Amino acid sequence: MPAVTARFAKQLVKKDGPAVIRYGVVVVPFSEADGRRHAIRTRLLLTLAIAFALSASVAGCGPQAPQTNGYKSGVEPGMSKDQVESILGSPKTQAPFSLPNNLSAYVMTYGFGQVLLEDGKAVAITVADDPTYVGPFGVKLGIQEDAMKAAFRAHKAKRTGHRDAYDVVVGTTDTRTRDYYDQTDGLIIELAAANPNDPLAPFNVISVTRANADGLKLMAAITKAKVGGLYPDQHVMNFVSEPWST
Repeated sequence: MPAVTARFAKQLVKKDGPAVIRYGVVVVPFSEADGRRHAIRTRLLLTLAIAFALSASVAGCGPQAPQTNGYKSGVEPGMSKDQVESILGSPKTQAPFSLPNNLSAYVMTYGFGQVLLEDGKAVAITVADDPTYVGPFGVKLGIQEDAMKAAFRAHKAKRTGHRDAYDVVVGTTDTRTRDYYDQTDGLIIELAAANPNDPLAPFNVISVTRANADGLKLMAAITKAKVGGLYPDQHVMNFVSEPWST
């Protein structure tokens, strides 16, 4: 919601609590999320610009390896909060949140994204900002939708799920978003259009979420809450959900 990092739960958007990022599906204070939404359209250009500047400053010193933003492999849905922290360390922020449909959860926010918990167990792990991350099937942040589909085709299997498409408007920023829910593999991939004003603009992956059945349900509920107008700072329009399979 990726940005999208950007399915936000009401409490973080407001001063009375935290908000969940669906950067995806990711949970961060709204001020941070708004900034990241604003940067989605130039994410790749900014990355290239930074890489160029760094390479120029260390000319002759050889290539620089990309740096992680705190993500470490090993965290899985079903782990306890203590187990998550033993791998990832203490989160930057953490707080409980709830949705109108009586769903309650807990969000742990890290530099790379977020971990959502229900009843003390991790149900969804979202990576939205880590240049070293390689997700299931080799999916990486920043790749285009065609490359993502090719990754699925390279790992042939019968998969079922759904795809949500919608526009998220925050202030004057409009983000065209597509969320692929792979219920077979427990995976959510969020993409955003490189240029919201260009109907032919490619969509790029902005977050990858691994989730169990409860996590998939929670992430979908966060999006539905946004569609229903729960968060006044975000307006979701043109929402369409349709079956998806491979």
